[in-house]
Amino acid sequence: MDHPTWTRREFLQLGLGALTALLTPPFLPDDANLLTHWLSKKAAMLPGAEPPPATLGRIISWYQQAVRQEPSPNAPLVTWKSHDTVIPLYSAVAGDPPWPTNPIWYQTEEGYIHSGFVQPVENDRQTEVLTDIAPPGFWAEVCVPYAEARQQPGGPYVLRRLYYQTVYRVIAATRDAAGEWWYRLQEGITWSPGPYVPFWSVRRIAPTELTPISPGQPDKWIQIDIRNQMLTCYEGDRAVFSTAVASGTARTPTPLGEFRILYKRHTRRMVGEDYDLTGVPFPTYFTRSGVAIHGTYWHNDYGRRYSHGCLNVPSRAAMWVFRWTDPQVPYDLETMDAPPNTGTRVVVS
Repeated sequence: MDHPTWTRREFLQLGLGALTALLTPPFLPDDANLLTHWLSKKAAMLPGAEPPPATLGRIISWYQQAVRQEPSPNAPLVTWKSHDTVIPLYSAVAGDPPWPTNPIWYQTEEGYIHSGFVQPVENDRQTEVLTDIAPPGFWAEVCVPYAEARQQPGGPYVLRRLYYQTVYRVIAATRDAAGEWWYRLQEGITWSPGPYVPFWSVRRIAPTELTPISPGQPDKWIQIDIRNQMLTCYEGDRAVFSTAVASGTARTPTPLGEFRILYKRHTRRMVGEDYDLTGVPFPTYFTRSGVAIHGTYWHNDYGRRYSHGCLNVPSRAAMWVFRWTDPQVPYDLETMDAPPNTGTRVVVS
């Protein structure tokens, strides 16, 4: 086998769909070529290991995930990990893929676990509470593996868990009977004032983090390559950003054709017959039926068809696309519609 022309770190980052760190200019012009190269060699394996994308991982799937002695689905079983278990991640390695599109395994304390159903997370508990919250509030993302939302501050019942990097609007801060601070949420979970989470479990997203990228740049457009499961953003003929995607399955395919961005939201609760997903980060819609490019926390398996028709991308990639595309959404608004034929062009083929 010919040796790849990139480093192990580059391979692992590409394999994890992590060409999404370019949140501000300048951009690396070769990202699209690197990702195309990786996608053409999906089953390549490299020796050694690199640092993981995060220090912790949350088990995403509702069924148990195997930890094995080696990074291979055929290696001896060590143990099982159940839904929402949080495990340390020591390294990421390209091993034997259980399916051709994802060879990435994470090393944990007991062995190796495949990356596809492990959400890389951090435990970034906040220490400063923001108590003076003027309307309409501020945008925030969950900054711990999951936050437990309750009907009342300090209440005994957990309504649901809100997961890492999901996005909500914080509209108020209040104390419980013990003097602990809680934030009240809206948008991404309910249109009216919603449940409460401990203040330390969400991080304020500053307006500077959501400023437009390359505003006024002419001829922006997005190419979505369904065959290779790749999204590439262009300014004219120059590729400025790329990320792996998970598009619609054969039963719920992503529509092909040429579209324009119709509207964008900071967050959205997405509900269907078999799913109820709160705080979906930064959906960018390009069909009237609701097909969007958006962040993902219910799987970590890009490069294959997986969704109900939307383009699943890593959450930081969704934020980048949200910032780069037109229409631009003011920080205080939840959503923004594009005037007819003005949204960024999207070509799906």
